[in-house]
Amino acid sequence: MKTRKHSYLFLTMSLVALLIVSIMVAGCIDKGTQTTVATPAPTVPSTVPATVAATQQTQAPVSTTAPVSSGQQQTISISGSTTVLPIVQAAADKYMAAHPGVNIQVSGGGSGVGIQAIGAKTVDIGMTSAEVTAAQKAQYPSFVITTVAHDGVAVIVNPKNTIQYITFDQLKNIYLGKITKWTEITGAGVPGTNNMIVVVGRDSASGTRTYFDSTVLGTATPINTMLEKNSNGAVSQTVAQTPGAIGYVSIGFLSNDVKAVPIWFNNLKIVAPSISTVVDKSYPFSRDLYLITNGQPTGLTGDFIKYLLSPDGQKIVTEQGYVALTT
Repeated sequence: MKTRKHSYLFLTMSLVALLIVSIMVAGCIDKGTQTTVATPAPTVPSTVPATVAATQQTQAPVSTTAPVSSGQQQTISISGSTTVLPIVQAAADKYMAAHPGVNIQVSGGGSGVGIQAIGAKTVDIGMTSAEVTAAQKAQYPSFVITTVAHDGVAVIVNPKNTIQYITFDQLKNIYLGKITKWTEITGAGVPGTNNMIVVVGRDSASGTRTYFDSTVLGTATPINTMLEKNSNGAVSQTVAQTPGAIGYVSIGFLSNDVKAVPIWFNNLKIVAPSISTVVDKSYPFSRDLYLITNGQPTGLTGDFIKYLLSPDGQKIVTEQGYVALTT
């Protein structure tokens, strides 16, 4: 009996020991599982979610004004006068820098191109350095014309030319082909050449040519050997590279590569082209520069024109070598 009791006791202790070992093993396995399973890292998307991207695209730029406050991409096109172009391009660059959602496309071609384009409504703004004629206003009665700057038309020659000034009649006779050599003008000449005058002008689409022809030549037409150039820059370059040349450009295109010739008019005084002589109206070849819209400009078109007329916009006018409206 005693032996059986010991057997039962031994068996009971063995079962308890086995149970304890089982519990310890299970705990170790569970603990090991917890230490070997890594916590998943947050997934980083390779692109911005569509909802977030859409929100970013519709946020308005901080410095935006009313017409572009939606933040949506807006585009306007402007074309025409190569005289007005430097002003408008510089203004467009600064305006776009302040308004990332805006695209302003600016191109030249001449005042005639600008008037035709805005008349046909293929652009939002036309640029012209020539006054819109009565016939053009009758053809396009919806035109709204805004003066954005003042300008002077300078007569230029090659820097090698010794000329000191030119009279109104001499200038007219050069472009009519009646004066063909520099030696026919007192004080003029190009050393080392035959002194033949090379006449340079603008093409028929140019507002600068329209102004020059009407002011200097009246109803006459320039000599048919005149070299016709399609921009102020092309005239300036040709004169700079041709010792015997004479041409005319906006004062915004004057540089050390050419020589601006003072004008002696009415046998009274000699006046050189400059900002100050345009401002005081003593220089005889002065004019206004214009932007044209179909109807009153609104939205982005209207806001850009307002910017050009603002103090910041008029500062750009002077920086480009022209005369501001507020000067």
